[in-house]
Amino acid sequence: MAEHGRTEYATATGNDYAEHEATYLNVMRLTKVGTVAVLAGVVALAIHGTTDSIAWSVFGVFAALIALFYGLFKDTVVPAAVVLVFLLIVWAFLV
Repeated sequence: MAEHGRTEYATATGNDYAEHEATYLNVMRLTKVGTVAVLAGVVALAIHGTTDSIAWSVFGVFAALIALFYGLFKDTVVPAAVVLVFLLIVWAFLV
């Protein structure tokens, strides 16, 4: 059998390591921010399911979406976490 040498990724043809790195960072950003935003949306829907407060539920879903897009743009999870904590507090007062 022919022996195969180790592939050197820095010199391999057709290898775009910078694009691979950028894609990986974008996936990690979406995972991080998206998880917290989805949790906020679930809490907003739980508010409607347990208290029949449609106004808080609609507000929570829209706030979670806005926090998701802002968090993806700025690469921060803080807005989605703030919305999540706020909705948990609202839910505690409504129940």
